[in-house]
Amino acid sequence: MRTTMQTYGPTMRYHCPLDCGWHHDAPQATAEDNPNRYTQGPSETISDVVTRMAVDTARLDIEQIDAVLLEHLNTHTIPQFVTKLAEQRDAIQRVRALHEQRDSDAGTGAYCDVCSNHGDISWPCATIRALGPEQ
Repeated sequence: MRTTMQTYGPTMRYHCPLDCGWHHDAPQATAEDNPNRYTQGPSETISDVVTRMAVDTARLDIEQIDAVLLEHLNTHTIPQFVTKLAEQRDAIQRVRALHEQRDSDAGTGAYCDVCSNHGDISWPCATIRALGPEQ
């Protein structure tokens, strides 16, 4: 289960992974959002300092967003999580079944036309490989 996000200009919208309709809008993080001050160490280039600041800014932003998401997720019950996980497992099985049917119909060397991975002549195709091993 993962939280989806959408970009609306300078704002990121994070949706509840349980599809309850809740969302959180957050402005995209900038260097001004980072309260830390950075100095260049003796063995660092200016590029190293900028990279360190960018990584730290992103980490701080993610921590803030995670706290908001966790606060919301705590409003859900365990049965709601279990139901959503079961729905996602079923959806993965439907995708696998579509791809396996396509593979048996097409034969060896065919590409997958069920998904957007046209030209991927290996089987399993990239979609099935991304789903990981069957559990």
